[in-house]
Amino acid sequence: MKRHVRKIIICVLFTAFLCQQGCASVNNEDSAKETEGKEEIILWTYYETKMQKASMDELVSGLNESQEKYHLTWEYHGPVTEFNKRLAIAITQNQLPDMIILDNPDMPSYIEMDKLEDLTEAVSELEGWEEYFLAAKESVAYKDRYYGLPFCCNNVALIYNKDILEEKGIAVPQTWEELQKAAEQLSAPERYGFAMSAIDGEQGVFQFGAFMLSAGDSLEQAGGEGTLKALRFIRNMTENGWMSRDCVNWSQNDVARIFIEGKCAIMENGPWVFPALDESGVNYGVAAFPAGEQNMGLLGGEDLAVIKGKNVEGSIAFLKYYSQTANMLNANLMANSLPPRQDVAELSLRVNPQYRVILSQMEECISRTSCDNWSELSRNLSDGVYRIITGESTPEEVCEEIQEMKKTGWKFS
Repeated sequence: MKRHVRKIIICVLFTAFLCQQGCASVNNEDSAKETEGKEEIILWTYYETKMQKASMDELVSGLNESQEKYHLTWEYHGPVTEFNKRLAIAITQNQLPDMIILDNPDMPSYIEMDKLEDLTEAVSELEGWEEYFLAAKESVAYKDRYYGLPFCCNNVALIYNKDILEEKGIAVPQTWEELQKAAEQLSAPERYGFAMSAIDGEQGVFQFGAFMLSAGDSLEQAGGEGTLKALRFIRNMTENGWMSRDCVNWSQNDVARIFIEGKCAIMENGPWVFPALDESGVNYGVAAFPAGEQNMGLLGGEDLAVIKGKNVEGSIAFLKYYSQTANMLNANLMANSLPPRQDVAELSLRVNPQYRVILSQMEECISRTSCDNWSELSRNLSDGVYRIITGESTPEEVCEEIQEMKKTGWKFS
């Protein structure tokens, strides 16, 4: 088994090296021959980084070379903030692709619109289906049926500047209290002790959600004591100047940039920033998200779905291809993401050991799709966090508003 794993890793690294060097262009005549007589399949995604695009190119060419019936192409329709808008336009114009890769909390809305194919039987027969993380499976589930395949996954952790903490003699925080104390001691002119994204939308809510869940509230209990404690913690950090109020304008990538520039010592962020950190040369460490009342966080990542009425058979062929261990491992290593399967994720640590903390937290993550009213809750949490940080509302007022909203008839899967 170890020899087999080593061969896979070597092949993955060699493939990634070739892709980084660039591939020779194919002339139009060869391209026409390649597609002649094959059924065309189109995949839309918002993947936009250099390595994400390379991973998609590798997956697409791999499928096309593995069989003679289908020819797959992928198209960029991003960025992620615009992806759903473009899908909405495509729905009204009836110009949809065969498959889409989408942010996992967006799955329910398309299922409820009856736009996604029921793939229960197909995914249940895929290689390693029993190895997929439970929360990842839940992200594609709706009323005991599966409408997609988990494509990759993630969660948030503490990322810290080793040099700054060592210079100050401060241990890596393991609790909220330790994080607050460390943020205070690490704050200095031109540097905040802690940083996170509180930007409007899913990114900010994804980061705040980790605090809310850690404080003891489930999604069903949002607006309760845990939410109140989390909001008070955020307010205290900003009021004391240990975290910048400008975080309401910072995306997760903005926070990483500020960290790289040395303007914060510790940040809450996810594995998508590892490539930028590695390239910068900053001496960083990754630690588990600080414990509160419980160890729990939100599942992040993307899902792969098939549009209803399109080329379902060809799309399932791609799902089968992607679910093969070597293909999934290769794609995620190239795209700098965590595979949605436990066994493949563990293999990826041999190349990307900095993902170990992210993997260790996967079993404690819950899917946002478990809340049928997630989009409404997300909007309220986003607005509430903004008003707390800007001083427009109190934590008590925000929690009371969420409790009132829930009286309209929430449902949980």
